[in-house]
Amino acid sequence: MARTARTPRRHARPDPWLWTAPWLWTLASLAFGLAPCGAVHADEPAVSSSRAAGNPGDTSGKPPVEHLFGDWGGLRTALDAAGLDLTVKYTGETAAVVSGGERTGIDYAGQIEIKAVADMGRLAGLNGLSLHLDTVNRHGRNASADFLGDHIFQVQEIYGGGGDVGIHLVSFYAQQKFLKDKIDLEGGRIPVGADFANSPLNCDFMTDAICGSPHSLPAKEAFTIFPNSTWGGRLKVEPAAGLYVEAGVYQVRPLFGGRSGFDWSSSGTTGAYFPLEIGYEPQIGAAKLIGHYKLGATYDTSTYPDLYFDAAGDPIAFSGLPGRGRQGRGSVYLLADQMLARTGKGSTDGIIVLGGYVHSSPRTSRLEDLAYAGVLATGVVPGRPKDAIGLLVIGVKVSGALERTQELAVTQGLPLMNMADGVQTHETVIEANYDIHVVDGFHLMPDFQYVVRPGATQRFPNAAVIGLKIGLSL
Repeated sequence: MARTARTPRRHARPDPWLWTAPWLWTLASLAFGLAPCGAVHADEPAVSSSRAAGNPGDTSGKPPVEHLFGDWGGLRTALDAAGLDLTVKYTGETAAVVSGGERTGIDYAGQIEIKAVADMGRLAGLNGLSLHLDTVNRHGRNASADFLGDHIFQVQEIYGGGGDVGIHLVSFYAQQKFLKDKIDLEGGRIPVGADFANSPLNCDFMTDAICGSPHSLPAKEAFTIFPNSTWGGRLKVEPAAGLYVEAGVYQVRPLFGGRSGFDWSSSGTTGAYFPLEIGYEPQIGAAKLIGHYKLGATYDTSTYPDLYFDAAGDPIAFSGLPGRGRQGRGSVYLLADQMLARTGKGSTDGIIVLGGYVHSSPRTSRLEDLAYAGVLATGVVPGRPKDAIGLLVIGVKVSGALERTQELAVTQGLPLMNMADGVQTHETVIEANYDIHVVDGFHLMPDFQYVVRPGATQRFPNAAVIGLKIGLSL
């Protein structure tokens, strides 16, 4: 149909967001035996956390790692004493769409991760310095794309960050700590989500909607998360106990490191990304109930097309021209989790509530608002002190500018933007799971997800998804 109709030049109408719906084999390593001795990076699509007894004064939010094969006959202890360590994990996720969506069906996705860190204080007398390397293999199929018709959220979080790849470099960087870890500096190939807007607790769910970081942030090219990274650096300062401020600068390159992660060139770089985060980590009362509160803002200097207007100020749905270039876009976020009651000595042994909100520039960001709330309860099932129950509700609102463009395209019988199967407005996911601690280093997590408006449209009916997550830490 000829694109002759015009509408008055106006901003996309605001969207009243009513949440009324029933609501993420590999490279061995540069030197065999390297692994984490520095800060834990929360962007990993982690195995469902083991709730081993630990130090309640640890505010990381992540319990000690258990290993299926223990100390490897003493090798792990020997390597650690030398300043070397190695982490090998396997994660498998099966998702069966049993009703709704585009069609029913079942897919499996798996991941093998080898992560390495060398403590250069022990190895070379360079106190406070550590070198980090992380690689993955990902394989399988994506149930959200195959059966749900959903290109916003993924029901299998390990598929959501890049999909099927033989060998992929996640990160390779140096970290230096000063003044008893009060100052923390790192630089190299780093995912932004390794240090900003993250929580290890978020990956105790199978959806990629919050695993690592809330999805509306990594849905934009500049905010990289596991398993993608670019060149960057971050400075973190702890001016007082339980309080920190961190800021970073990262390369914006939509190609990331290529399919393998080893493309480190500057070609395709569009700008720089500047995240800033202030965090507070209290320990409340005699039980030391741990909390994490994060307030952050990000700014990307790149130029992106407007989702509604072209350069002449006309709706792109009618003109067929690219969106007007707009330089810079930002986001703000508030994330929190708080333990309400303790059931054991570990840092996550108890009942924890968590939630967050992210807002992004609606003129150039396809996801405008995202909010979530959830609860994780460990040690509440009699006789099962390391088992955990999880419940999560998350919703996302599509950019009002994008929604309006799609509405105009529908009136003209034109193709829709953003791989949409209909006008996109909002989507909600509800997840419930039960993490079964089989033995140390081996977890099984039966999972149920209910997806309201898959793909944020009304084309496909609400979907029920039954899943199983397997976690092995070798």
